[in-house]
Amino acid sequence: MNKIVTIIKREIMTKVFTRGFIVGTVLGPIFMIGISFGPAFFLSLSEEKSVSLVIVDQTNQLSPHLPAAFSDTLANGQPRFILTVIDSITYERQRALFLQQLEDKQIKAVVIIPSNAWEGGTLIYMGKSISDMEFIQLVRDRINQELNRLKLFRAGINPDVIEQLTTRLKIKTIKIEKGQAREKQLGQEWVTAFVFLIILYMTSLLYGNATMRGVLEEKTSRIMEVLLSSTNAFQLMMGKVFGVGMVGLIQYLLWVAMALGVFAFAAASNPALLKYISISPVVFFYFIVFFLVGYFQISTLYAAVGAMSSSQEDAQALSTPITILVVIPFIISFTVVRDPASTLVQVLSYVPFFTPMLMFLRITLMMPPWYEIWGAILINLAAIVAGTWVSAKIYRTGILLYGKRPTLPEIIRWIRYN
Repeated sequence: MNKIVTIIKREIMTKVFTRGFIVGTVLGPIFMIGISFGPAFFLSLSEEKSVSLVIVDQTNQLSPHLPAAFSDTLANGQPRFILTVIDSITYERQRALFLQQLEDKQIKAVVIIPSNAWEGGTLIYMGKSISDMEFIQLVRDRINQELNRLKLFRAGINPDVIEQLTTRLKIKTIKIEKGQAREKQLGQEWVTAFVFLIILYMTSLLYGNATMRGVLEEKTSRIMEVLLSSTNAFQLMMGKVFGVGMVGLIQYLLWVAMALGVFAFAAASNPALLKYISISPVVFFYFIVFFLVGYFQISTLYAAVGAMSSSQEDAQALSTPITILVVIPFIISFTVVRDPASTLVQVLSYVPFFTPMLMFLRITLMMPPWYEIWGAILINLAAIVAGTWVSAKIYRTGILLYGKRPTLPEIIRWIRYN
């Protein structure tokens, strides 16, 4: 046991007090916030600029009504749309000019309303980029709105009366948990779950690969042979796994401390802000628990891969199945958001390698009963014990073998060897 503790201390000392660890600890939360809220931030900046839009009205009847449909303004008081409405003859005569303006980004789009729009024709949207689906749908909806208003008017129905009689309700989302009702913003929990999920996914792979690289480097540099002269293979593997895991835990605890500091600052400067960013301490607790569960599940396997490999190329090839075991639940997790209480999600949240992400998502989105959480944890702890046993068998034999990559029958013989 003393030897394992010594190896753990060595791993912590050689990894925590490095420039990379310090930079990663500081920049990690900033990076996560950036990938979560960055797109919305840049989108909000882009909306502060007026957009030039050319609409070609082939019906020759919608033109007087379109300016009202695009009359909204920006926060700075400027018009959101600089609208130019022309007929089809003018467009055909100046078509080359408009296309050049699109190329030069002087106008954002040219939209052609077909002459058969009354029967449900197809709008044509031309732009330098057609990736802004939200903007394209907005333009379509605004034109459809005016088209329908005019059709109602022609049918003898006053569209203003219909608009007055049509009610558009706002929505307030309230989560019921443990008999208490708490107001939460729409999508708030999804963003929180997404940020934590990304951290779980990235750090599990990061520290699992760090274990594999550490074993491989010591093996290829022959340091492993020196270490084995004073300890056995199992102690060496467990010291490596626990040491790197402690490094990850230290980093997580530092992140939690930083988050608590941010919350304390927010509470002091703007108490109302906590309504939007409040995160239960239970979430932080299970966040650390499931990191440890996920890490120990894959790190022992990564350590075995490092022991089997003689080069980085071998390690990358042999570690692919392990990486897939992390990637698959990450992909599935995006469907959990829609229905975290579905039978399939409940079943998969007990399956080893799936539990860390899926059960944590269930906790974040819809807290399951405590016995389901700890039942899944116990099942995964049993899987960790079994995985450690298998990995130790592979590690013990593979650590001193060099040369060609082992085949599957050879790995099975290593596991069966007493």
